[in-house]
Amino acid sequence: MKLLMAAPDRDLLMTYKKLFELDSYEVTTAFDGTQVVNRLSENTADFVILDRTLPRVDHSVVMKLIHEKKLPVIVLLRRKVTPQILLSSETACSYMNFPFFPGELKEKVAEVREMAECNEMLSAGGLDITVKDFACKEGVRFTCEEINVLKALTKNESFDVRPISSYINSLNNKFERLKKSARIKYIMNEGYRLVNEYE
Repeated sequence: MKLLMAAPDRDLLMTYKKLFELDSYEVTTAFDGTQVVNRLSENTADFVILDRTLPRVDHSVVMKLIHEKKLPVIVLLRRKVTPQILLSSETACSYMNFPFFPGELKEKVAEVREMAECNEMLSAGGLDITVKDFACKEGVRFTCEEINVLKALTKNESFDVRPISSYINSLNNKFERLKKSARIKYIMNEGYRLVNEYE
């Protein structure tokens, strides 16, 4: 699998390059947004790991190109993920906050990669989400964490996603944006449940 890793910290980037090459990934690197755009135009990636603070090209431009090529992407953040990030048109397949352990990044890549290769359709609260596209038919994007929350809710299972409030708020905003009556609410002694807003 061809992995494109982009980060302004060259030492960090080369460390992770070696780490993924040990797992037989073919790794290409980029240190700024211009290099990312060039690598993507050369079709040198099946999967992207992208630091949100890359210089020279605006993050939204890079994300638009990644989405056009339908590549799974993990974005690395230097702050916590917020509903605003999750609700933007730039939504990635997943986010990770610095600092993290190398094993955590490898696990996240494996999780996102598994979803990107899945042919499952998830129906929840009036949404029909094509899991491998991380999007519903109306074109709204979802992270793997949001998809996992919805899967758990449809099965009445508990879930462990941090920071949970950001993902719950984001999902409720997406339900509202798409004019769905479903909402995720916390019910005493039951936990989070997917309910009809008008119940």
